[in-house]
Formats: sequence, structure tokens, C-alpha cells
Amino acid sequence: MTEESRDRTEALNDLFKEAFEEIDPAAESPLYGQLRSFQERYSQSELIAVGGMKRILKVLDRHGNRYLAMARLHEDASDLLFDPFIREARLTALLDHPNIISVHDVGIDKGGKPYFTMDLKAGDGLDVVLQKALADGGCPLSDRLEIFLKVCDAITYAHSRDVIHLDLKPANIQVGHYGEVLVCDWGLGKLIGGTDEVDDDVLLNPDLLSGMTVYGKVKGTPGYMAPEQICGGIRDKRTDIYALGALLYAVLTCRPPLAGDAEAMMKTAMSGEIVPPAVRASGVPESLSAVVMKAMALEPADRYGSVSALIREVRAFLDGFSPVAHKSGLSTELLLFYRRNRVSCNLAAAFVAMVVVVTALFFDRLSAKREQAEVLAARLRVEKQETGTLAARLQVEKEETETLAARLRVEKEDSEALLREVGRLATAVPDDVASGDQFSNDFFYQLPLVSYELSMRSVSEMIDSEPERANEARSQLAYLYFMSAEFAKAKPHFQVNPKRMRGLAKVNESLAGSFDPDEHQTSAIQLADIIKRVESMNRIALAGKILSFDYASLGYRDGYELAVAAMFGDHAGCFSYEAETQTLTIDGGGKSFSLRTKEGQNPLRFLSIKRLILVDTMILNSSEISDLKMLEEADLRGSQISLMGDLNMFPQLKRLIVRPDQLSREEKNRLRSLVQVE
Repeated sequence: MTEESRDRTEALNDLFKEAFEEIDPAAESPLYGQLRSFQERYSQSELIAVGGMKRILKVLDRHGNRYLAMARLHEDASDLLFDPFIREARLTALLDHPNIISVHDVGIDKGGKPYFTMDLKAGDGLDVVLQKALADGGCPLSDRLEIFLKVCDAITYAHSRDVIHLDLKPANIQVGHYGEVLVCDWGLGKLIGGTDEVDDDVLLNPDLLSGMTVYGKVKGTPGYMAPEQICGGIRDKRTDIYALGALLYAVLTCRPPLAGDAEAMMKTAMSGEIVPPAVRASGVPESLSAVVMKAMALEPADRYGSVSALIREVRAFLDGFSPVAHKSGLSTELLLFYRRNRVSCNLAAAFVAMVVVVTALFFDRLSAKREQAEVLAARLRVEKQETGTLAARLQVEKEETETLAARLRVEKEDSEALLREVGRLATAVPDDVASGDQFSNDFFYQLPLVSYELSMRSVSEMIDSEPERANEARSQLAYLYFMSAEFAKAKPHFQVNPKRMRGLAKVNESLAGSFDPDEHQTSAIQLADIIKRVESMNRIALAGKILSFDYASLGYRDGYELAVAAMFGDHAGCFSYEAETQTLTIDGGGKSFSLRTKEGQNPLRFLSIKRLILVDTMILNSSEISDLKMLEEADLRGSQISLMGDLNMFPQLKRLIVRPDQLSREEKNRLRSLVQVE
């Protein structure tokens, strides 16, 4: 080949090279070039949570340009934990559900350690949500139940894939700011019928783990583990149903289902002696409490057969129906029916009322027309038979006269019988009136007004029939008028024999000039002053009769608690009464005194008391407060009462607050079926 041919060939080759030379894609596609240049996919690691087996990091996925959550084993984790860790990742990745955390990537880093990445969701654990609800009342029950139902949906899906969780608890439920709910931490999950379950000896090796969800030889969380999970029995879908029941318990009460340390909680779960949520916390619906107790039944066969059945029960409650687990009565079903159909029921009731009113008006007008017709017919008969009607009228008047005479004879006989009874009662009254002993009996305290009236009649008879005892009778009148707060009337009778009741006469003289009868009708302030004066004279029996007579004649009015407190003399300051809440507080200051008078009467019975608080008192027996028939709540922590006796003495009692060691276990067990004991 000549030199010219070689030059031509080289030029042609250079031309082909220039025409077909590859163009670098990075020059034309910067995002592609950036992606190709990354040496590490994940960067900007930030620790956000630490568990027993793993730690959770917030990382930037440089390929997708988004933040994810990365799960990694602890730095000092043994190689024996690699398979359990990868197994959890694959088991979670197997489940594709909106309420189950999604796994994006499972891999091995440059150091040979496994990792997997998941969605990074902002929010709180359900345990934090429940703590906030308990502290400030946030997240109402309806919202908490919706969260629970989303968890149930996730577990229903997992069960359909033959996967059980085995570690359901509030801390493993993530609640987002916009209502997202995710079931996390499937580390203890099990594929039913699978052969890749982690050996217990690996998960329970104390040299490998620190703080994982394991206790002794048991995998799980005390309080949420089913009995068969604790004792190493067969674990199946009903094991998760037990945990869902425990989770519902926490959702209803905002408290863990069982109390105490891990050992105590596991013993309680194994015995099945679980306190129902409705007893543990106020405001928990009885129907949902029954659902919890069925789901947490000791025997798996007694629980719900599927998560779907549990969902139907909770949905029934939210829709206004009674769950099957709650054996509701007819009244409950009717109330639920009304709540479900409130508008329709109100319209039906209004329609029925309208029909009744229209019917009543129709019959009223019909009756009026009939009466008018009858009156017209009677008038025509009267005009036609005037003579016969007049005779008949005379006959009727004669019969009415005879009837009236017979009635007068009966009334005369009744009056004579009453006078004989009054005479009999009057003869039973002792002569010594100044001491007031004739009223110291059950008859006066039961019927004070009747006793007073009979005594006044007896004294009047004595004045008329026994002139020689007139002065004595006037002393009796002075006593009676004083008791009924008629001091002006009592004054002249005290003056007949001033030495006999000198102290009482002096008090009456003072009251006759200062007492305002009109004010006494609306206020008990003056009554309190009268009782204090009588108490200072040691006339306790008279003070009790004054209070009983006043209550029978005028009843409760403003300031009545002062009059009642005055009955206790030096201890009056121990009593504090709030009329608006009907609450009585007794602060004994460690002093011993009785709530009853010497006659056995309890002055507190004249107050309407629904709530009683005892503070630092020496009261030993519940009979001291047995006259408080309206009592609904009693705080006995400040007393020495250890037995409540017959609760029929307190027909309205609903709540009892005591010290932990105040009542015996037998007494608490007896009372809990009747009242709420705290």
C-alpha cells in the first residue's frame, strides 16, 4: 500500500471514530449522573428509638430522595441474632396493609450487618396517646375505639395470611397526626404452620439481649400475654385475640389491664381473676367491659372465634346496638333503640301526643254537646211535670236532711272518741313539765306537732278543771310556748312562777324583745342562736325538741346547717355543710364525740346529705351515720369505721372511699357487689 493510501485509510478511521464516539449520559442527564455517583444509598443517620434487639434510625434514602426509618441490630449484637432480625423484616414485608408498617428494603451493609428500611411516620405511640387522654381528657373514647378498630383490621389481614403478632401492646401501635394507625414490631410474630420460627434459646439468651420484650422463659409483654403464651402452650389466632382484648381494656380505661410487677401480672393472667374495666375506671360502658372480659377469657375456646367477631361487637356498640357479650335487658335494648332512632321516636311521640290531644278535644266537645242535650231534656221534663218534680225535690231535701243528721251523729261520736284519746294521752303526761320529760319518747320525735297539740289541750283542760293547779299549768304553757318560739306568749306564764324556771325565763325575756317572727319563717339564723342559748344551760333535751318541732312546722330553710351544728355545742365548728352540692364535712381534729344526743337522736337527719367526708374523727361505728338515708357517697378515710353493717341503712349509697387497710378483704368483697369501693 502506498503512503497516500495509508493516509487516506487513517483519515477514514478517524472520521468513523468521531461519528460513533459514545456520548456520556451524565453530561445530558444530571439526575442520572447524580444517582450513578452515589457510593452509599443511605446517609444522614439519626437515632430515633432503641429496642431490646434493635435500634431505629432516621436515614435519607439518596436514591429516592426521601427519609425512611432504618432498623439495625445493636453494634455489639451477636451473629445469632441475624436470622431473627431478617425473619422479622421478611415477615413484615409479607404483610401489605394500610395499617401495617411497610418494609422497603432488606440488605447487608459493608460491615456485614443486616438492616431493613420502613416508612417513617410522624406521631406518637398509642401508649403516649392514652397517657395524654388520662392526664387532660384528650382523645375521646370514640376516637380511641376507631384506632382500636384499625388495629383489628390489620390483625384480621395478618391472620388471613396465617401470621400472628404475639406482642400486641400500646407501645407497638403508632398513631399519626392525621389519623394514621400502624401496627409495628413483628419481631415475635409467627407464621402458623411455618418452620422458621426463632428458637427460644436464642431469643432468651441474656448475653445477646438487654430489654427485649421477653420475661424469664416467656416471650411477650406481661399484661397483654394470653395464659397459653405464658405457660408455653399452643399459640394461635386466639392468642392475638386475648392481646386485642387487653388492648381494648387499655383503650377504655387509659390504664394497663393488669397492675403490679411482671410476676404478679402473669399470676393474675394465669388465674383469670381480672378486674373488669367498668369496675376499674368510672365511665366505662358495661357492654364494652363485657366484650373485654370475653376476649380475655382464660380458656381460648371461650374467647371470640375470630378478630372479625370482635370487630362486630365494637361496631355494634358504636352503631348504638348492644354487643352479644353483654346480656342486656329489655330496658337497655329499648334505650339503645331510642338513641339509634332518636328523631323518628321523637316525631312518633309528637304524632301520638297530637292524636291524643285531638281525640281528647273531640271527646270533650262531644261530652259538652251531650250535657247540653241532657240539660235541655231535663228542663223540658221539669216544665212538663212541674208538680211531680216539686214533690220529688221535697223528698230529696228530706233525705238529704236525714243524711246530714246521720253524718252529724257520726262526727259527734268521732269527736267524743278523740276527746277520750286526748284525755288518755294527757293523763300519761308527768306533772313535772319544767324539765320537759314528757316529750322524751319516740312519740314526740315521730309526731312532734301532734304531741305538741295534745299537750296544749291537756294543759288547757287542767286550767279549766283544776283551778288549784293553774299556776303549775301556766308553767307548762310557758315551756310549750318557748319550745314553739312564741316568746311573747310565754312571757306572762313565766312570770307566774319565776323561780321554778329562772334560767329559761331569763332567756325568754331576752328573746321576747329581739325575736323577729317574720325572719324566722325564711331563715334559721335565729333558731341557731336559740339552740346555742339552751345548750349553754345544759338543756340538751329541750334543744333537741326545739329543733324537731321547728323542722316539722317550718322545714329546711336558709342557714339550717347552723342550727343543726349548734346541737353539738363545743364541737359545732367541726361541721361544714355545702347546700349546693349537699356535702357535709366533719373534721374532728382527733377529738372523740358522738353524732347522737343522749336521747339517741341524730340532728344531722334534718339536712339533705348526699356526700359525707370524715376527717380525723374517732367515729368507730357506721351506725353513727345510719340516719343519713340520702347518702350517695361516703369518704370514711378519716374515721375508725371498719365494718359498714347492713347497707339497707343506706339505700342510696353508690360509692365508698376508704383507706387501703381500713376494711378487711371479706368486707371489701361483700361491699363490692353493692357499692363502688375505692
